[in-house]
Amino acid sequence: MKITSYQPFFGISPKQLNDEDFNRLTTYFQLLDSVEKPVVSLVTPVYRAKETLVGHICSLANLKTIIPYEVIFVENNADTESLSILQQLGAKVVSQPEQGITHARQKGLEVARGQIICSMDPDTIYDPYYIDHMVLPFFEEEDLVLTYSVSKSYDADFQLSRKMKLRNKLKEMYFRMKMAKGFTSRIKHIRAVCMAIKKDALLPIGYETDLRAVSGCDDGMLAMHLHTKGIFQYVPVDVYTALPPKREPGKPFPFCNERFINTNTPLEDTYHSLEIEKIGQ
Repeated sequence: MKITSYQPFFGISPKQLNDEDFNRLTTYFQLLDSVEKPVVSLVTPVYRAKETLVGHICSLANLKTIIPYEVIFVENNADTESLSILQQLGAKVVSQPEQGITHARQKGLEVARGQIICSMDPDTIYDPYYIDHMVLPFFEEEDLVLTYSVSKSYDADFQLSRKMKLRNKLKEMYFRMKMAKGFTSRIKHIRAVCMAIKKDALLPIGYETDLRAVSGCDDGMLAMHLHTKGIFQYVPVDVYTALPPKREPGKPFPFCNERFINTNTPLEDTYHSLEIEKIGQ
């Protein structure tokens, strides 16, 4: 898979696609609508994804498998542009107004019809054989509850510089080392962008929706709970995703930080005033 082949789809809307690509993507979603009994559910939460969403959808349309599947986009107060992309192409969209990545993933879990849930991200490009690689192991190992992999990163516009190629090699070596060190290390380094989960094992657990003070967000917590349900398997497969946001020292990723949560501004101002008065006394 060449990530650079998706460069023409970066930052564009469906209106900017040529007729062939537009018809291919709209026909793709029409065909998915006719799948009556999906074995796999690909669940993609969407918040702010207008630059990478068309490329992500193109990678889904390039998937090659005989396994019937469905694609569900969970819009989590998504921006107008991202919603418009999904609507113009005819994608299946469900809404989760309660803000937060875990709320969105939980909604996707609740509406999914497949036996296996693939946790997807809208800034990510997936290998054409991703479903086969991630899902077929479940039919070989009865006790398997989770397959996972390590994603690579791309530069802006779906490009891949020499520096990024080197970074990806070092990243894969680092993650493989961490995931070979045992339970604690493996749990901390599993990432939702490359996870396939047995639905029957996941439903009783669900996604943690109160993660304001949890470093690593939903990925590690979910893996920790699943560890009590069965076994895990690492799967080597090509997945390219955007670089994660910078972390504050000692803090979780920004979408888990309290300063990114919508708050009551007037109440904050009142507290701030009280603190100033108290210091003044």
